[in-house]
Amino acid sequence: MPLSPDPAETLLPLAIGDPPAAFVAAQRLLADSHDPYHRSVAHQTIAVVERDRGRLDEATRQGFAALRQARRVDPDRQREREGDVLATLAAVLAYAGRTGEALRRFDAAIPLTPPNRLPRVLHRRAHILGLLAHYDAALADLDRAVSGSRALGDTLWEGRSLVNRSDVHLARGETAAAEHDARRAEELLSSIGQRFEAVQAVHNRALAAHQRGDLPTALALLDTVTERYVELGNVRDDLVGDRMEMLLTAGLVDEARELGAATLARGGLAPVRRAELLLVTARAALAHGDLDDADTWAGAAALLFRAQLRPGWADRAGLLRLRARFLARQQGLEPTPATPSSGVPTAPRRAAPSAGALLREAQVLVDSLRQARSTDLPVGLALHGQIALAAGRTEQAQYSLAEAAATRHHGPPLVRAAGWLAAALLADQHHDARALMTACRRGLDAVDEHRSQLGDLELRALASGHGIELARLAIGAAARSGRARRLLWWSERWRATALTSAADPVEDPRLRQDLAALREVARRLDALEDGDPGRSALGRQRAHLEASVRSAQRHRRARAEPGHQGSPGLDLDAVFARLGDDGLLLSMVSDRDALHLLAMFRGRVRHELVGPVSAALREAEFARFTLRRAALGRRVDLTAAGGQLQQVALRTGRLVPRAARRVVVVPPADLLTLPWGLLPVLAGTVLTVSPSIGLWLRAGERRDDPAHPGRAGHVALVTGPGLTTREQEVIGLSRIHPGACVLHPAKATAAAALEALDGAALAHIAAHGTFRADAPLFSSLRLADGPLTVHDLQALARPPLALVLSACDSGGAAPISPYEALGLVSSLLGMGTSAVLASVVPVNDASCLPVMSDVHAAAGAHGSLAEGWLAARRAAGDDVLRAATAAAFTAWGA
Repeated sequence: MPLSPDPAETLLPLAIGDPPAAFVAAQRLLADSHDPYHRSVAHQTIAVVERDRGRLDEATRQGFAALRQARRVDPDRQREREGDVLATLAAVLAYAGRTGEALRRFDAAIPLTPPNRLPRVLHRRAHILGLLAHYDAALADLDRAVSGSRALGDTLWEGRSLVNRSDVHLARGETAAAEHDARRAEELLSSIGQRFEAVQAVHNRALAAHQRGDLPTALALLDTVTERYVELGNVRDDLVGDRMEMLLTAGLVDEARELGAATLARGGLAPVRRAELLLVTARAALAHGDLDDADTWAGAAALLFRAQLRPGWADRAGLLRLRARFLARQQGLEPTPATPSSGVPTAPRRAAPSAGALLREAQVLVDSLRQARSTDLPVGLALHGQIALAAGRTEQAQYSLAEAAATRHHGPPLVRAAGWLAAALLADQHHDARALMTACRRGLDAVDEHRSQLGDLELRALASGHGIELARLAIGAAARSGRARRLLWWSERWRATALTSAADPVEDPRLRQDLAALREVARRLDALEDGDPGRSALGRQRAHLEASVRSAQRHRRARAEPGHQGSPGLDLDAVFARLGDDGLLLSMVSDRDALHLLAMFRGRVRHELVGPVSAALREAEFARFTLRRAALGRRVDLTAAGGQLQQVALRTGRLVPRAARRVVVVPPADLLTLPWGLLPVLAGTVLTVSPSIGLWLRAGERRDDPAHPGRAGHVALVTGPGLTTREQEVIGLSRIHPGACVLHPAKATAAAALEALDGAALAHIAAHGTFRADAPLFSSLRLADGPLTVHDLQALARPPLALVLSACDSGGAAPISPYEALGLVSSLLGMGTSAVLASVVPVNDASCLPVMSDVHAAAGAHGSLAEGWLAARRAAGDDVLRAATAAAFTAWGA
């Protein structure tokens, strides 16, 4: 490439904008020129390129070579050249972890630098000061660098300094200032063709969006940044850590852990980036509950940070390690020997520390965080307060929690929620139930504010995790109060709230294309035998397409709801009005491992402690196993299974009055798929199950609304391929519903099925189903051209008012937290379907035919799906297989 008379003005900017081209040009210059000035610039350029590639040893070697050549330059240019090289060498040394030496090199560079080059050196020194968390000093240098570059008309270095200053503002929590600098930097750098550095500015905009709590924007910007970095052939190491932080905020812990482990195992990371990645990987391990891994990773990060003279970062790692060790002590766990992985240095392990030792360590950390004016101080104070409580130091605990609680009125939603949690813990210590309830309510409102921006159902459900501890505190206090209505209100406050936020139907051509491609890949996979060599490549392609679909969904924003004021709570009068005289609502609440039952009937709320949740979970699994055996034609005792299940779920059933003809059950997330149709006390009732009382109320309102478009809708009957009963089920149902829209197996493509479902009053899909516990929104129904997933159903503008899924396992639900579960059914209810009938275990295809006929005979006579389900259970009589098939289904919604 042609060079200007001064290669420093061409090669050095190119080292950032187009590293491969800069590297080739620098090598050519070394081969062609013996001029010390030229050779100094060439070595300096290669040092920058190798630094950004993570090859720190070679970058250091090239940096010192550049310095030797600079000292041989003629006297007129020697001082300026040497000063510039010293600044570059200092940055390389800092990335290599030799931060003390780096600062000494900067001190040597300043006196050698003429005034018109000083802003550049100040910029580079500020970058290192930022790495060391010396933010005040870094900001002072950058203010001078920005103003100085602007005065000189140096657009490139003004833009660079704005990006750097944006970094510092982000570290100080100054989001608005960070975004302002990043936007201005993007404009300046784009105007002079510095594409890579303009992308760095967009990267900072993504971080600012994340910091202010706008996760959809942050993820969308970060995906854009990733694509541009890949196009430019220069993907930054810190991109991985930033993506992991956003994934953790979103609750996508497994994805974050896998990304961190894979990146650390790959090697080649700059030491400063390696330390940062170790820290965020430790955060992922802690979020996953792997306390020993979190301790190990955080300890390794702390060792590196201290070696790099980065005390602020070392404190952050120490704080995370302290939390892991405190939680391990609370759970009675002993530390196990650390196993080095991927060359990660391990911190020394020692016996489980005493409560007093943990408290002393926490105090040292809090003092350090306070001295550094760290944004992590509220987190440290809250942890110190919790450790002090465990150590019996109530006064210390109250002081720390009070200081941590002071953050509850400021900052983005999740920061405020953490402050309200500290306030709730403090109120709990003061035995002030009113203050505790207020703090929990305000904290959950703050989490709602964060979640209200999320249009993706999975992200909304995962975001509930930020409110779990607040909800547990409030439910525990309500349970201790002995006031049934208070416990009922709080049990509903955080239940299935992810399903209540509305998002507009997806209109994304790329997403539709990916979903179509995913169906084709799945269809081809199904056609291959196990062990076929083609399965591996298709499996990778499916994983790639699923990741692309998830990414597109995560960019969705919830429908704007001006004046969001948090959840209005439960309207008991509305519940009693809908129940009427013969309606009973059973709300089940888990308080840690204690299962509470609340019964609403004729204006009264009654409360009973049932027993351990773990016992109910065991019996639910046994009952599902019994139904699976029955579907295979094995002999089973349904009466015994139902009786045992009732004992752990409802005890004697004394809270179920004989006058109750209609029953609504609202269980915890992990008991949603309990086979409720087996319980003897509910055998003669019109039974429905709902993830929350609020969803049941809204479902009833939609069903009874005369203006609802589904009331005048059609009936749709869809048959998927591969059923042993072929089309017998739908053929029989079409006699009950003359004039129905019928899709036979060959015609039942995803597009045709969606068209048939849209606006239907009643729809029925007879197709094989697959429940994906690892990815509930990829749970699917098998159609002619492949699987129809929840992501496909989200394109419906008018979801069917009522829907029957006679597929095996179509009613599966994966608990995302104690209060949220996702699957086909819960997603449909959240999208606006009023009632769904689906099975919670695989069913016998032949026995399903009469059961479905019974259901539709009632539904076709203007009855509900719940009434049809009752008719099917009654019609089974002494036929064990038919009774088991009917009991395998559940009527959801209203």
